[in-house]
Amino acid sequence: MKRALVLATALVATVFVPLLALLRHSGAPSTWVSLWLSPQALSALVGTLVSSVGASAVALLFGLPFAWLIVRTDLAGARWLKTLVTLPSAIPPYLWTMGWIALANPRSGWLTLAIGQGTVDVYGLGGIAFVLGTSALPLVVLSTIAAFERIDGSLEEAARLSGASALQTFTSITLPLITPAALSGAALVFVFASASFGVPYLLGVSANPPTPTLTTRIYGEVLMGEAGLSRAAVLSVELLLIAIVVLALNGALAKAGRVRLPRGKGLGQRVLSLGRWRAPASAAAWATAAALIVLPLGAIFLTGLQPTWGQWGSLTFKHWGVVMQPRTLQAIGVSLALALVAAVLVGLLGLAVALTRRRWLETLADAPSAIPGTVLALALLVTFSRDLRFIAFDRIAFVLALGNTFWLLLLSYVVKHLALGVRSSSDALAQADPTLGEAARLSGAGRLRAFVDGIFPQLRGALMGAVLLTFLTCVSELTMSVLLIPTGSDVLGTLLFELQSYADPAAAAVIASALLLVVLAALVLQGVVSRRAEAR
Repeated sequence: MKRALVLATALVATVFVPLLALLRHSGAPSTWVSLWLSPQALSALVGTLVSSVGASAVALLFGLPFAWLIVRTDLAGARWLKTLVTLPSAIPPYLWTMGWIALANPRSGWLTLAIGQGTVDVYGLGGIAFVLGTSALPLVVLSTIAAFERIDGSLEEAARLSGASALQTFTSITLPLITPAALSGAALVFVFASASFGVPYLLGVSANPPTPTLTTRIYGEVLMGEAGLSRAAVLSVELLLIAIVVLALNGALAKAGRVRLPRGKGLGQRVLSLGRWRAPASAAAWATAAALIVLPLGAIFLTGLQPTWGQWGSLTFKHWGVVMQPRTLQAIGVSLALALVAAVLVGLLGLAVALTRRRWLETLADAPSAIPGTVLALALLVTFSRDLRFIAFDRIAFVLALGNTFWLLLLSYVVKHLALGVRSSSDALAQADPTLGEAARLSGAGRLRAFVDGIFPQLRGALMGAVLLTFLTCVSELTMSVLLIPTGSDVLGTLLFELQSYADPAAAAVIASALLLVVLAALVLQGVVSRRAEAR
């Protein structure tokens, strides 16, 4: 119990106290409405809501067919298609934006040049919704696949035996059972989109007319210094309330899904034979996945090989020298170090929380993952912008100076992604065989040695997965980094953001290509580790 209280105190001090400080900095609640109703704030709110609803619709439009084809049909290469359509979860959204800018820029995009000017334009609300929806596609695909796998196939079989056609069976039996899970995934897409910063900034600020969202508006207010910080805090409260409301609705949808789905997993699953439609359906599914995922990634690589951004000629590697420039190398080194330390801390702290077996503590640790990154970063900025001084016994003074340092950025990474370590450790502990640890204790081993020898090997695969996913997320993080990065410093996310927005898009494409290669290599490593863990 003592360890649980220590961990809870640390979470309260690093998450909930900063949130209270943010609320205090935002002023009296009576003043919030006047700012929220101002023309600029209303425009940002409309931009956030429209783009988020649009992103959810895009994810549903593509996610539902993908999930059905992968799980319930004999589609060619279904397993590999699942891997491809879930790839966006490992790649930051602003990288997809860079690819779609290269493809659908209204002046020099490749699709524009191929089809004709005025035909495609990725900028504005439509482009923001499309890019966010495709980058969040795994949220709908995975939740819907899980729902399909929990349906008892005997229900569908009974409907078919009663004379219902395949379409009638799907609409009357299957669709109502998977709808709550699909809508739950769409709700998560909405929260993801509303909290996004890089995509709305790159596609909204440069649009004609500009398309603001709450996150970009908050960023603009923070740049104005102390004068804009209070307004940014009020807008952050609005963004946090939106996330809370949508997540509450998502909880209700998830509960409805659990009630309506029959018990058991994969009971009597029946794969539908596509027959003569197998070849065209497989070709259409793979072509769609390639257009949504492979095409923008390929565009990033090819953009780095263009002699001049937006102009074609003989391909060249001259831009790749930017990777070896001191500023780039320093940003890469800092990002790798921060991501590695954050990933290890997430794994260790997540395991510590799970080992307490306190459900309330796991819920407390999970809460920061639901807080929009912009809100969490601003809360930490408000709380730790000034040195905190503590005096013990009227003699000893302690000074906590986190403002404008990488320590504050590291803290934001850890608390934001702590839920990954907690969930992985908790699930692995629930499946671990306790008799191995008990056997070690009976053999004379101490509690720590029994855990290390008997229990930890069973958790290693899950922990490695959480650590690797945290590393991949943090190494290119932008939303919190852009607010908390120390003055005059860079991490990969902020460097790419600056190059793409203001300086050198070709150089940004080169660095993004190198980052994508690292991500793909890490995913291969994760697959190898997972297979070895399963083999054991």
